[in-house]
Amino acid sequence: MVQGPIMPKMAPLQLLLFRHPADADAQLYELEIARAFQGGKDAGGYLATGEDLGLQWELFDKKPQKGVAETLDSFCHTLTVVLVDTKFLEQGDDELWDWLADCWNAARVSRGRHGMLAVAMDERTGRAFSGKRPDLGSLQLLEVQALGERAIRPAMLALRLLHQCRLLLAQALSPLAGQKQAGHLRLFISHAKLDGLPLALALKGQIAALKWLEDFYDADDLPAGCDWQAELEKGVGSSLIVILRTEAYDGRHWCQQEVLWADEYATPAVLVDARTNLTHPAGALPLERVPAVRIPDGNLVRILFLALREGLRFLLFRRRVAQMKQEGLLPAADLRIFSFPPSMSALLRACQSFDPNTGARLILYPDPPLRSGQYEAAQALVSVYAPGADLMTPNTLTATKGAA
Repeated sequence: MVQGPIMPKMAPLQLLLFRHPADADAQLYELEIARAFQGGKDAGGYLATGEDLGLQWELFDKKPQKGVAETLDSFCHTLTVVLVDTKFLEQGDDELWDWLADCWNAARVSRGRHGMLAVAMDERTGRAFSGKRPDLGSLQLLEVQALGERAIRPAMLALRLLHQCRLLLAQALSPLAGQKQAGHLRLFISHAKLDGLPLALALKGQIAALKWLEDFYDADDLPAGCDWQAELEKGVGSSLIVILRTEAYDGRHWCQQEVLWADEYATPAVLVDARTNLTHPAGALPLERVPAVRIPDGNLVRILFLALREGLRFLLFRRRVAQMKQEGLLPAADLRIFSFPPSMSALLRACQSFDPNTGARLILYPDPPLRSGQYEAAQALVSVYAPGADLMTPNTLTATKGAA
């Protein structure tokens, strides 16, 4: 009998959001947070659209039914966010404040497993929240004024929560090559010097302007003629390439080479389509798997949203695989992990990286499986360059185990 989908007992991450449903300001923040994590069809304001990241989150305006330990520890990691406004303070009861105080105590002794962030709509409500329970006084508040101009604050909070989720996941994973610290992400900005330099400089300036991002995100150019292959080998797991596709980009040799290397190394990437012409010839670059964003309004924050979403998606799958290994759901094997369906060049590199003298070998990528035609071609490549190795998703692995 074929089993159901192979899933670890604990999912990688959940987000708990406390707010009062009648507060108009809190609703704006809730909407932007939802769009940041769940995506949507339309990009709005400062946010980039995209697919649902698959991260579970719940909304509360009173004490949860379950206790703190059961709620937090039912996931590998939990980020608790409290939107503190006047109505939330007035209508919260003793049970809610006790629960939130216990939640903060659990988070701060969890050694980075869980996190908590209280966001005060103004200084007065922040002080009132800190005074609800003595233990809450040690929780450093985030006041919305620190998020910038009023119109951009909800988007900035959503961006910061994407960042906080990345940090929680990174804390539990083995250090990635090239990382300065857990959660560090190096953004390689690939651009054509001929017409992409102003945009690249502006993007680096935007990152530097966000002080809480600056310590965790390096934005580097890829100079023509550099040994970018060696750079990727140093920090492939902590790198993300930002492709600034201007009119000159596709025709530049080193731009082409950078995209081909990113495809071969399966580096997480985002594409900024900054072309201005109405028509373009068919392209030869392997960009099908790369999420894309346009910024005709000059909205550089939208690029950062897409980059952080892609970086978070990469870590979510790595954390899920780590939990599967911990729970004995994966066979003992030499493992290669992709955070998206691998291309032929990425598969070839993975196969060539296996030690031919090892036993079981497994290449794992997220569901759904490659479509018909692609799957058969990929299997044929693996059978030639890594005989005996398996190419699977978590669900196909389950089906195989069930059939066996």
